[in-house]
Amino acid sequence: MGQLVWNPEWETGFPRIDEQHHQLLSQFNDFLDAVHHDFHREHVTNVLDFLGDFLDAHCEEEEIQMLATNYPRFLEHKAFHDHLRSTVQRLAGASSQDPEAVAAGVVDFVMNWMEKHISIEDKLLAKHLIQFSQKGSTPESLAG
Repeated sequence: MGQLVWNPEWETGFPRIDEQHHQLLSQFNDFLDAVHHDFHREHVTNVLDFLGDFLDAHCEEEEIQMLATNYPRFLEHKAFHDHLRSTVQRLAGASSQDPEAVAAGVVDFVMNWMEKHISIEDKLLAKHLIQFSQKGSTPESLAG
């Protein structure tokens, strides 16, 4: 698989969220390059470490924003986040036994995340955050 190209459908319109998603795509493409050119178990470990850290920071930031703005779909969105986190944990747990299969799982995971969660759930959240900020009520968590 070659590089994954940014799909305009993933654009949420909320700069901070979009910036983080671009960072995710960049790291994912680095992973694809690394595994394509010279597969090593460390590539899988490194991308899973990144994904775990990224998810912790990204999801926490979104969840703080959702709570600060009384997002009506908080529970549903958080459930998606919890599922993403548990998937990365499951992949990390399996990486020592079969790194090639886990690498394929990482590809499927990130593709699904980009195509389903970002283009649907994160767009709904971004729309809410934009509307909230246009009302003149901007919590500190949105000011970044």
